[in-house]
Amino acid sequence: MKVYRGIVRGNTVLLEETPDLPDETPALVELRPLSQEGEEAIVARHIAFLKHPPKVGRLLYRKREELYER
Repeated sequence: MKVYRGIVRGNTVLLEETPDLPDETPALVELRPLSQEGEEAIVARHIAFLKHPPKVGRLLYRKREELYER
C-alpha cells in the first residue's frame, strides 16, 4: 500500500502525484489532516529524541552471566 499526499476541494481529493492504479479501480481513501508543523521540525524532534531517549528503568544485568548467578 502506498500513501499519497493531496488536497481536499469540496468532494474531490487532488493528489500531488498520479497513483499507479488503472482508471475505475475501487480504492479505499483514509483522510487525515496533516499537522501544520514542517518536516524540518518533525525531523529535529526525532533526532532530539534519539540523542536523549527517555529513562525507562534501571539496568538489572550488565552481562548475561550475572543473570545466571542469581
